[in-house]
Amino acid sequence: MSIHYPKETLQSWLIFSAILIAGIALRIYHLDSYSIFFDEKSTMVVSQGIVLEGANQKEVFSNRKITVREFWKAPVLDYRPTTILRSFTFNETYSPRAFTPAEFWAPKSIADYYEAMTRSDIGNSPFYYLLLHLWMEVFGLSDFSARFLSVIFSTLIIGLTYLFGRRFFNINTALIASAIVAIEPFFIAYSHQARNYSLTFFLTLLATYFFLQIIENGKKNMVLVYIGYILAAGLSLLSHFLTISVLIAHALYALFFLRTVNGWIKMAVSAVLALSGVTWWLIFGGGQYTLYTLNYQADLYKRMAETMPYNNPFGIILPATFANVFNKSLPIFSDLLIFTNGLTDALSGRRNVMVAIATALVLIIWYRFSDRIKTPVWLTHRVPYTLILLSSVFYTNHKLQFCILAVSLFALSFIPDLHSRATTVQKKRLWMLYIMGLFPTLFLILMSFKGGHTNGLTQRYSGFSFPYVIILISLLLQYYKTLKVEFRILIYVFLAAQLYFVGMRLDEFYQDKSLKYGYFATPRVPNPYYEAAQKISELYQEGDTVLYPAPRFQILSEMDRTFLPYSVQDAQMTNLYFPKNAQYVQAMDTTQTELILLKKGNGTAPVEIMKLKGLRYGSQ
Repeated sequence: MSIHYPKETLQSWLIFSAILIAGIALRIYHLDSYSIFFDEKSTMVVSQGIVLEGANQKEVFSNRKITVREFWKAPVLDYRPTTILRSFTFNETYSPRAFTPAEFWAPKSIADYYEAMTRSDIGNSPFYYLLLHLWMEVFGLSDFSARFLSVIFSTLIIGLTYLFGRRFFNINTALIASAIVAIEPFFIAYSHQARNYSLTFFLTLLATYFFLQIIENGKKNMVLVYIGYILAAGLSLLSHFLTISVLIAHALYALFFLRTVNGWIKMAVSAVLALSGVTWWLIFGGGQYTLYTLNYQADLYKRMAETMPYNNPFGIILPATFANVFNKSLPIFSDLLIFTNGLTDALSGRRNVMVAIATALVLIIWYRFSDRIKTPVWLTHRVPYTLILLSSVFYTNHKLQFCILAVSLFALSFIPDLHSRATTVQKKRLWMLYIMGLFPTLFLILMSFKGGHTNGLTQRYSGFSFPYVIILISLLLQYYKTLKVEFRILIYVFLAAQLYFVGMRLDEFYQDKSLKYGYFATPRVPNPYYEAAQKISELYQEGDTVLYPAPRFQILSEMDRTFLPYSVQDAQMTNLYFPKNAQYVQAMDTTQTELILLKKGNGTAPVEIMKLKGLRYGSQ
């Protein structure tokens, strides 16, 4: 690896500008074409201080009657009952009442916001919800505006990756890495979600950017860098609790490369300050039920894995056996590399995989020892291509993709060469890339075995690793220029072919047919609740009543018993898109479960506004 650092030029700035524009375009395309799903529904209401399913809105949707078992006696309450009344003595009975959007949008207290986060997102992401609330106060409440905040942070990841690559490696690394981030399907997919992920990926990368400067320049006066690290690390924890894996990885790196007592003292103080925010939140803020809920969920998922792994409300949850954890974590590791992105999903057949691995091993051996093997000159340069062509004969399906797999494994074998040629300083930086690329997923694996189930083994929980792996790939792509021409052509041609399949996965995502990135194999329609709100606004006349379906609320935990006995989610989602001062009379219709109706005041047949069967996306 060269220690030469070319300076930025007008050409490099123009290239980066083109990368940034392309990245923004890929993130905005089809941004609000498809309906919000369950997690985004939580986001929309939590940001407004509302609990999904209305646990802090019972008085809006219903009348509450408190009785005792002796139904002929009125209960004597010598105290003010709590909002959530759970008693073996008293019974709560709820009956629907008429309400208006103005009542739905009644001002919320700070306690409402705390309760909304605690109940709808286990106390997670308070910083994200604060940002989103302020954002939508300015730009309005809509699917596009909610998701666009994620687009902004996803775009910032492109820029920060460029700065990271330029600061710690070179301008070419910066340009290549930012270009890969711009087209990486993972980042594009999560920029389309009104969730905290793009924010946390940005904050953890920013924290690492400051952290590495601190480690390398520990003796200098770097007050602003320390402040930057404390804020980035602390706010990342307040955006998603699993960012703790990144901070643990920082501590692991510091253990090996931070050599001064003064540096350890400063980092210890920084760590305490970074953790102080989430500590306050868990003790005094809205996170008081978080640990209870996390423990409850862990126990629930473990029971699901043991008793009904394939038929439960949360999807497939398997016991944490070695085989199950390996099969779930392998795609997480492989998808980090754009070389092998999606190959574990597309490729099947043990024989095919073994042939690809064997081909890669032969290529590695040939590269390392070809100089010692006497072969005709005309054959020497053709051996790599011949090996790939011969191996393709033995694949039973997906021949090109298995060839890509073999070449990718061969291409990755040059990481030790890259490391050995690096300077002392750059070797330390490479160790940062290795640790950050591996540790978040290893942390998930450890937690999976600890919890006894595989539910947490998913890419979005370890997506913090992507920028570091991408920078490593960028360094490798430059290293390949030093190889003999036959190996260089082989790698570049097949990696270019892999970009075609990456493009196909992006196309699937844009068509909303990607289970990998979009969760839905059948494309969603545009948001049915927004459409219903628009129809109601056009058709509603004084004296009319909007009726919402009220299916029975599914009780899965003791906390669920504190909600209304029927679901009010459809009413909540529709009211999000009404003017906050509207006076439309609305009510829950407990006689049906699928239709939003407009009951006319003149006694004519109700007008069907929206049939929601199959359109609730994650809530059915």
